[in-house]
Amino acid sequence: MIGVAELLARAVSDEDIAAACASLGLPALAFHGADGEDARLAVLRSNGSIDVAACPGSGKTTLLVAKLAILAKRWTSPAAGVCVLSHTNVARLEIEKRLGADPAGRAILSYPHFIGTIHGFVNQFIALPWLRSQAIDVVAIDDDICLRRRLHKLTPPQRSRVLQTKRREDLLRIIDANHDIGDVAWGGGPLGKHTATYQAFVAACQATTAEGYFCHDDMMIWAAQALDRNPDLRNAVRQRFPALFLDEVQDNDDVQSAILHRLFMEDDRPVMRQRFGDMNQAIYGSASATDVNGTNGDVFPNAAISIPVANSHRFGPQIATLADGLAPSPPGLIGLREHPEAEQGTQAAILLFGTQQATAVLPAFAHLLTTRFSPAERAAGVFAAVGAIHRDTHRPDTPNCVAHYWDGYDHELARIEGRPATLIGYLRRGVRDAAGTGDVRPITEKAADAVLRLATMLNPSVRHPNLANRFRQLGRLLEHDTATLRRFHLLCWKVATGELPTNAGVWQTWKKPITDIATALLAGAVAESADDFMAWEDERGAVGALATPGNIFSYPSMEPAVRIKVGSIHSVKGETHLATLVFDTHYKGSHLTRIKDWLTGARSGLTANKLELRKSLKQHYVAVTRPSHLLCLAMRSDAFTDAELVLLRSRNWNIGDIADQQIVWRP
Repeated sequence: MIGVAELLARAVSDEDIAAACASLGLPALAFHGADGEDARLAVLRSNGSIDVAACPGSGKTTLLVAKLAILAKRWTSPAAGVCVLSHTNVARLEIEKRLGADPAGRAILSYPHFIGTIHGFVNQFIALPWLRSQAIDVVAIDDDICLRRRLHKLTPPQRSRVLQTKRREDLLRIIDANHDIGDVAWGGGPLGKHTATYQAFVAACQATTAEGYFCHDDMMIWAAQALDRNPDLRNAVRQRFPALFLDEVQDNDDVQSAILHRLFMEDDRPVMRQRFGDMNQAIYGSASATDVNGTNGDVFPNAAISIPVANSHRFGPQIATLADGLAPSPPGLIGLREHPEAEQGTQAAILLFGTQQATAVLPAFAHLLTTRFSPAERAAGVFAAVGAIHRDTHRPDTPNCVAHYWDGYDHELARIEGRPATLIGYLRRGVRDAAGTGDVRPITEKAADAVLRLATMLNPSVRHPNLANRFRQLGRLLEHDTATLRRFHLLCWKVATGELPTNAGVWQTWKKPITDIATALLAGAVAESADDFMAWEDERGAVGALATPGNIFSYPSMEPAVRIKVGSIHSVKGETHLATLVFDTHYKGSHLTRIKDWLTGARSGLTANKLELRKSLKQHYVAVTRPSHLLCLAMRSDAFTDAELVLLRSRNWNIGDIADQQIVWRP
């Protein structure tokens, strides 16, 4: 059997690449480019540690999947595997979907390999084993449950005071293994750490740890403690996973980056690590405020091993040119999409509106889509309208948020990965995630997750640890109760076949059978009430026959010709749209006015190290690189001078004025 080191060092041939393309249903030369020297080819051929700085629309995930397909066909070790980590489960689901159709590719989806989130990996291999070794039985890793339990450890006056602070329950998040909660703003100044109140907060956090309740970020603290006390632990991890792939690395916060660096790269004998990401799109957490991702000088991308991929298949030259300057570090974007000659120069527009016309912007954009795209294109395409601030900030500047452009906008529906507040919400999320995939796993996973969470709510003392595969976990818990397991499978089947209730009356008939399944997990323990979690929740923003959670603007409202997804810029990161509208919003000033010199071409890249400027550039770089065919910015008519409008036109921005919910184009 070939050794892992030899396997990783083996050159990747053109035949290997062609075979990977075939298994993924791609043309044999999909990664070669017009001249056969595309940067993607260098990435596929690399068998050492590299950093892939991939621009929007470059096919980064497809490139990563192709690398995994190549490794899957040659991997022979029964005990050592490939580790693939990302910030969210989106990448994992995409990888599973693409590799699952190929027999060789499916091998990399199971032991000894690991594909999942950073939190999932750290929990499974470091934090949970460490806590168990300390005689701590983990009941739940759930921010809501943990913070609620910490809050209720306090006296009523302390609890009331915490809820009056700006942070509310979040004040009870720990920052180290001593259960310190950091600086606490309290009345007219900071709360002293020596005070009885502060010590009561610490004691509440210590108590929940002893009982086995944790917030997600707590697990990084315990993982760090495990590494501090067991230096050889990292060697075991490196032997188990000699190859590491990190996707969307720009979204990792400093704590996650530090843990991964210690596990895989610190000191001698680092693993083969290949990172994929784009720091220009770092709009989450601390990464939005700095261009350095990670600690210990482990920056991304490392210039010495960086392979830039700056050509995008998503959009054409016009959008590429306009977007490039918005990047804090302009990558020299190249748009590869070709448009018919009649459409060239029509891919970008700025829509100007009066101070009282904000609600006319979305209908005007929708009307433009009905004239620009055919019925078939509108039916198949994705259209979005987004802004940096999506919920009302109650500031005097208007419009200051997405909600000011559309009265029907509900910010509570805009969460991507947020945990549903009700069980019906879990089931709807599963249906949404499964739509169009031909895969029922999203439904079975969400159904199992919901039932397990319901069981914890019914009796928090009955402990079921959070495992990666919730459906399998529930099956094992009920393996000796075949009748209840059959009822759970029937629940999954009914949801998957379209029988999910559409009104409160039908849902009432579902509640008891589902509660009975969860009660069976309590092993006879007394059940409490979970009425709020089991309550019916009306679904807003439904589209067509299949209800789709989210804010959907339909135009016209009766017999719509086009539907537009409305939300925050964060909510559409990673997506591709046929057309995107970007609203101007306000926080410490107008976001788009703040960067208008970059829109006119007067400036390019990050010209001053100012936090709000950096954030605005990154957020709007993400926004303007979503569409393939049409980009529109909505700004107030007084945002530009006549001279600036001339500069905009010279850069191929089309200028239109909104009047009577339609657009009047300027010559």
